[in-house]
Amino acid sequence: MKKGIFILAIALLAGEAFAQKAELTSAILSYRKQDMQTAKSYIDAAEEKLDKGGTLKTKDLGKFWHHKGLVYYSLYDANKDLDLLNTAAGAFKIDTETDGSTYAKKSSNELIRCAIAFNNAAYDKYDAKDFASALTLFEKVVEVNAYDAIGMIDTSNLYNASLMAVQAKNSEKVIELNSRLIQLDPANGDYHLSLVQEFTRSENTEARFDAIKKGRELAPNHTGLIFEEVNYYLAKNDNEGLLISLETAIAAAPDNKVLHFAKGSALGSLKRHDGAKEAYLAAISLDADYFDAYNNLGSLYLDQTAPLVDKMNNLGLSQADQKKYNALKKKRNNLYKLAKPYLEEAVRIDNSAIQVLNALKEVCYQTDDIECWKKTNDRIKELTK
Repeated sequence: MKKGIFILAIALLAGEAFAQKAELTSAILSYRKQDMQTAKSYIDAAEEKLDKGGTLKTKDLGKFWHHKGLVYYSLYDANKDLDLLNTAAGAFKIDTETDGSTYAKKSSNELIRCAIAFNNAAYDKYDAKDFASALTLFEKVVEVNAYDAIGMIDTSNLYNASLMAVQAKNSEKVIELNSRLIQLDPANGDYHLSLVQEFTRSENTEARFDAIKKGRELAPNHTGLIFEEVNYYLAKNDNEGLLISLETAIAAAPDNKVLHFAKGSALGSLKRHDGAKEAYLAAISLDADYFDAYNNLGSLYLDQTAPLVDKMNNLGLSQADQKKYNALKKKRNNLYKLAKPYLEEAVRIDNSAIQVLNALKEVCYQTDDIECWKKTNDRIKELTK
């Protein structure tokens, strides 16, 4: 009796295996006839039995996963349902990992086709401004290309994914993806720059500075990172740190007038007037109509008159004090004369800058240039009437 039960069990298992193979064969035949819905029903039925403990020989198992991928990819190709594409890629992947499968090479090629399809879908989502979906799809391309069957480190689409994360305002993903990119290619300054910019957007000052510092170490000549370092010190009002950064920046971009101007401003704040003048003049040599540089040059001299005026106002009426007063006045007027041509240039460029006009008017008065005073005063009246 026990022997009969054992034989019956073997017969049932054989029947199940035969049924699965028959369904697989029917699925393949339907696929070849391009009857994809029927092919799907057979392939799904065969998989259901596998899930319940059914078995196929190794060569048939490889055939099953490969053809499941083909059926689902064809269905995806017909209606662009990304769930179908995901299923197809998963089936091809399993086949490439199935020991002894005779379809593994074909499935590897199909995985490449799936990666291309995911990539095309990602660009479609980007064109539709669905950045969150584009992000997911570019990540999927990276994932598929990283499968052992392909073995590709896809930094290009990883970078695309990071750009989509920025557009989707997904800060966590931006940081994650750019950190991965930096691990893969530490010397690529663009990856560091993207990370710095994300920390700037999220107002994470400490992380921003750390990212700038690391980026400058690993990609020292990247102009974007140099400018980020300059902007960081400007925002922190750290003129000493800014000057060190600016020297590097100017060496990398000597024809950038803004860098020379920033250097002049930093030196001026530190009362290093000769260096500030030299920096402003360097900016002007690059742009003869640089209003801000002329204005700051004029202000550089005017700012130096303030302590002289304070000393003059604190002197008494004695002969000694009067002598000191005249000496201070001479120094003050000399500074006015030095400031005057730069203020005049600023007014030439923008004759509606009321604050500069008022400063020029005072300078003209103090230096006894009546014609200049009258002309400047008339212009101020035109603007303020």
